[in-house]
Amino acid sequence: MKKLSVIAAAACLGLMLSVSAAAAEKTDLVIAMDADIETLHPSDYSTTIEINILNQVYDKLIYMNPDGAEDPEPRIAESWEISEDGLDYTFHLRDDIKFHDGTPLTAEDVKFSLEMYQNSDYQSANVDGLDTVEVVDDSTVVCHLSSPYSPFLLGISACNIASKAYSESVSAEEFASTPNGCGPYRYVSRASGSNVVLEANEDYYGGAPEIKKVTFEVIPDTTTTAIALQTGEVNFAEIASSNLVMLESNPQITIAEAPTSGFTYLSMNLEKEPFSDVLVRQAINYAINRENLVTVCYDGKAEVNSNICAKSRFGYSDDQMQYGYDPEKAAELLAEAGIETPYDLGKILVAEKYENLATVIQADLAAVGLNTTIVKEEFNTFIGDLTSGNYDLCALEMTLEGDTQQLALAFTTDWIGMANNARYSDEEMDALFAEAGVVNDSEEREAIYDKIFTKAQDEAVYAVICNPQTLYAYSADLTVPEFVLEGYYYINQFSWNS
Repeated sequence: MKKLSVIAAAACLGLMLSVSAAAAEKTDLVIAMDADIETLHPSDYSTTIEINILNQVYDKLIYMNPDGAEDPEPRIAESWEISEDGLDYTFHLRDDIKFHDGTPLTAEDVKFSLEMYQNSDYQSANVDGLDTVEVVDDSTVVCHLSSPYSPFLLGISACNIASKAYSESVSAEEFASTPNGCGPYRYVSRASGSNVVLEANEDYYGGAPEIKKVTFEVIPDTTTTAIALQTGEVNFAEIASSNLVMLESNPQITIAEAPTSGFTYLSMNLEKEPFSDVLVRQAINYAINRENLVTVCYDGKAEVNSNICAKSRFGYSDDQMQYGYDPEKAAELLAEAGIETPYDLGKILVAEKYENLATVIQADLAAVGLNTTIVKEEFNTFIGDLTSGNYDLCALEMTLEGDTQQLALAFTTDWIGMANNARYSDEEMDALFAEAGVVNDSEEREAIYDKIFTKAQDEAVYAVICNPQTLYAYSADLTVPEFVLEGYYYINQFSWNS
């Protein structure tokens, strides 16, 4: 009996050592994403999910915290100078960087990439102010600006640097679907609707990542994601606030909050009646009970704010009006606009992840006699209908990260069909954003932004509701750095605890 106990103990010890060794050698990571990607094009992406994958595959000239409050850090560019007149930015590139196909990165690739951004339908705002790009030699490139533009460095810090030679050797479809970057991870494969797989770039100039394989799994249902985190099938995910209590009680899960300038809003199609009437838009703003919505949809993990400019962002002022919950005022404005209630306001377009949001808004609108129908679509179909203007109302979240000037994407005429979801066109607004882009004096810029956001609120261009927090949950034995503004992450900074 004693002998059997010793053998059993030895077997258990062997199993424990085996399990321990396996844990110590863990190098894979599974990340849940709530929708599939549409593209992995280096400059024509449009969703946060696509950004999070591209950030692992491609690298940038420089790195800047999205809040713009800290000095830029070298990446592909090891140093840079700015001319006294603020028109010329000279970047000196590292000479030891190779793309994943083994070809060296040169100044020609930087020129190609920045010009690609200039022509992008989605991300050209990142190179606002850029006129031309000059290649001096293989390791030196000069960006010539048309006029001084203070947020230029912050903008190009978001630009992925791609291979010119690769783009010329493959079809446009392959260039967009099979990325060849120089970042810490190589693209391996994609199963549409299922996953995207990456592997570590062992030759990365910043050092080989500790996480060797990364799988981004498509899991649209938030509760399924929460369960997968608890079972260990998923190691890292952005989570819904509705699952927070369940996950917080699990000692094997770590919860982290990421600051964001993103906003939750109801977009109204201003090209359609009755949304072209400012009185109707103001009424809709007053009809929404933002405090209740934050409680119901975000479990309190959001800041009520009817201004598209987050309160932490440059250009926000408490003097800019806020829409409070006032159904009586909403009824008065509807009557003034000649709207007889009950009135069929049309359809609220949503992706599945925003259905609860739309349901709460629908109830608020019904309370003032505005009836709506919710139409739910698959995420990429939803984005297509939204950007093409094939909708009446749309409930969603959006982030326009970077300098405050990025909010021009939501208001200026050139961005209709992209981030200007309201399809709002106003010459004065266009001129104000153009002026803000060339002014360097911070007080002058702040005054221009005050005019912009005061005008946007007065005209009720959008019905902005709140600034939600981004919530992440991940395995407790995974080391993850503190999240910066917007919650972007870089997996080469992750590691499993031994």
